[in-house]
Amino acid sequence: MTTSAELIRACREGVPGAFGQVIEAHKDEVYTLCLRAIGDALVAENVAERVFLTAHQDIVKIDANTNLGQWLLQLTLHHVTDPVEVGEVDSESAAVNAVLGELEPPFRMAVILRDVLLLGERDVADILQISLGTARSRIHRGRLTMARNLVAKVGE
Repeated sequence: MTTSAELIRACREGVPGAFGQVIEAHKDEVYTLCLRAIGDALVAENVAERVFLTAHQDIVKIDANTNLGQWLLQLTLHHVTDPVEVGEVDSESAAVNAVLGELEPPFRMAVILRDVLLLGERDVADILQISLGTARSRIHRGRLTMARNLVAKVGE
């Protein structure tokens, strides 16, 4: 397995296929973050493509010791805007996506990183560039708000 530092160096040196390895290693996380933040598969695919285009251009600017996965998720957060209406999917997924989309962006991103991408709280804090306590608070408040909103939607 190639490390982040090795991949970054290979991309800088123009090694054929190096950036393809970056995409292959991180495409699922980037797309999932886009999809959960935006709620529309086609728009999420387009945003994920833009993330990787930006990453391809900017990878020469980052330190070789950068955690590539965290850097890409931070980059993704910069590309994600307010959620788009959720397309038709099964009713349970649609309800979760709708409630997730109703969260304020700081809470939505914390919950997506923790509960969808299954990152640790420290990783969430690092990616969002906030303290560990703030990350924990946002995750907790986001989960509580989602739970309340889901209960309200079920009652409708």
